[in-house]
Amino acid sequence: MNMSRFLPWLALLAIWANTAASQTWTPLKNAPPVDIGYIALATDGTVLAHARTFSSADSQWYKLTPDINGSYVNGTWSQLASMPSGYAPIDFAGGVLADGKLLVEGGEYNEAQDVESNLGALYDPVANTWTSVSPPSGWSQIGDASGVILANGTFMMGQQGLFNSALFDETHLSWSITGTNKPDYNIEENWILLPNGRVLNVETYAYSLYNPAGTRSEIYDPGTGQWSDAGSTVVQLWDSAAACGGESAASYEVGPMVLRPDGTVFATGANACGAGHTAIYDTRTGTWTAGPDFPNGLDIADGPAAVETNGNVLMMASPGIYQAPATFLEWNGSSLTVVPAPSTAAGDSSWYGAMLALPNGQILFSDLSPNLLVWTPAGTYQPAWQPTVSAVATTLMPGNTYPVSGTQFNGLSQGAAYGDDQQMATNYPLVRIVNSASGHVFYCRTHGHSSMGVATGNAAVSTYFDVPANIEAGASALYVVANGIPSNPVAVVVSGGSGGGATATLSPASIDFGNVAVNGYSSWQAVTLTNNGASALSIGTVTASNAAYVDQSYCSGTLAAGAQCVIYVLFHPTANGTYNGSITVTDSASNSPQVASLTGTAGTSGGNNINFSGTVAAQGDYSYTPSFTSGAGTVTATLDVPAGTRWRFVADNATTNQAIAETDGSGPLTVSYTAMAGDSYSFFVQATAGAGAWSMTGSHP
Repeated sequence: MNMSRFLPWLALLAIWANTAASQTWTPLKNAPPVDIGYIALATDGTVLAHARTFSSADSQWYKLTPDINGSYVNGTWSQLASMPSGYAPIDFAGGVLADGKLLVEGGEYNEAQDVESNLGALYDPVANTWTSVSPPSGWSQIGDASGVILANGTFMMGQQGLFNSALFDETHLSWSITGTNKPDYNIEENWILLPNGRVLNVETYAYSLYNPAGTRSEIYDPGTGQWSDAGSTVVQLWDSAAACGGESAASYEVGPMVLRPDGTVFATGANACGAGHTAIYDTRTGTWTAGPDFPNGLDIADGPAAVETNGNVLMMASPGIYQAPATFLEWNGSSLTVVPAPSTAAGDSSWYGAMLALPNGQILFSDLSPNLLVWTPAGTYQPAWQPTVSAVATTLMPGNTYPVSGTQFNGLSQGAAYGDDQQMATNYPLVRIVNSASGHVFYCRTHGHSSMGVATGNAAVSTYFDVPANIEAGASALYVVANGIPSNPVAVVVSGGSGGGATATLSPASIDFGNVAVNGYSSWQAVTLTNNGASALSIGTVTASNAAYVDQSYCSGTLAAGAQCVIYVLFHPTANGTYNGSITVTDSASNSPQVASLTGTAGTSGGNNINFSGTVAAQGDYSYTPSFTSGAGTVTATLDVPAGTRWRFVADNATTNQAIAETDGSGPLTVSYTAMAGDSYSFFVQATAGAGAWSMTGSHP
């Protein structure tokens, strides 16, 4: 872009009639404190917005945070850290990288001076800090460079006014040269990422390479680091001014190109002499066909376009080169249609605009003013375009990081595009969690994307997400979102979030199953979960950590305030030894997870001693001891109970499932019986009057 094209604002003109009443522009409820130009989508769902004041204040950045319902229209603004001293660019290259950091490179202007800056900086949204980035070796200018983030996550940009390109090594903040065989200058070009990972470009024939009839395109192959011919665009997309002044009048501008879900690239053109042309590139056949010309002498000499969730392309056009007013159109794959324009369009030229695909399916629009608006398109996506989630944790803790994997996390396009600079791609996954009770929306910061490609199909992809600390606890729905298109919801439970501080208790805190014969079974033991809070508890998972322990849970869904549910546990060892394990419950309580420890031994217990204990909480309640395997002979066991209480004490043959001895009364109580070699035995203890802790000692052969 070139600030010299900034013409005086024209008088307000009539806006195009509303040709699609269901599609609307809505101004933001809260305006930013400064004029805004470039906008980028952070991986936590916020919008990073660059101040466009044409002064040293262009070092400033602001953040738009959606409200608790996920609305950007009702969102709020906050100021971020300013860029490094001496760096206040306008019209630069860059984008959001796979780790969630924002890279800014060059600038046609710096601190309001036309210098084609070679400065750069990397923004860390977690630390809210900028780090200076040196230019590639020997590059005296970067300016408003073309750029693209490749499928492997590497940022690539062109050397302004020359032929080479460079790849950014984020780890070392360094560059390596690539694309040395490019046949034309890096001037005003729009690079677009294709499904095969290559980069498509329309040549602009700038300066000494001026060719008034030129229509060639080219493709960069990251595998070889070289460019190759991609055929004729059939119609001329760059502004040669061939019919109205020729080389001396040429702006070399070109419009944006965007990839649609059907696999075609819609490319728009600039034309100082009349209507701009368009062309369609089929990524499956590698061929170009001519598209329709813009109506009414319109074109896009730098300007934005974005893919709507319905697959149509929204774009901003204007007459000639850098003229006003702006007109907004849609391409649906067969025709260009004028759509309603925002209230600011009368004074805008296409190059004023920027568009950003939001995760809620809307498109954010800025025009070098504080008057940002949101476009809500008609229609919706096809199910085949959605991301799919194949693996993710279903119980989440605030502040923790989790992986998620599936397919199509990068969407079917880069989302939005511009003529050359101002790369605003959003082809990376966001994670949105919606609380089932309140409907409140929380975005998790994503990072470590396995791919930055587009239209990745059935290829397995993944990312990591950080659950925000302020998320609400409870049952929720998790979505992976790419370019505003969400996956189907995954049911999750957020544990220990901002749920009011309620706690839950798992009791008893530990169970000792004693000695059980190898391949034998203990009696079932009960573990009780109690909701101590004043509101319902959302239960996530109940798991036993050792295969020797079998659980039968009656705890699921929600647990009412003050209510209890029971988990029964059985010990089934398959070899000699000691088995330690646990029962773990995850839920929405602030002290989640709750854990009860489990222990037991298999084989003959040392000394054949009987040693059990427990607690009966109320009169009429009872306990079973673990079973043990006895030799032939006499078994004697004594039950000690609290004074003043009465009990029932029964010996059971667990092998034959028969009661074989019983005594009732106040303690101590003793039972004795003759055991059969190899049979398993256990004891039944019931409080018939009173209750309390009991213990049992004895011996067996």
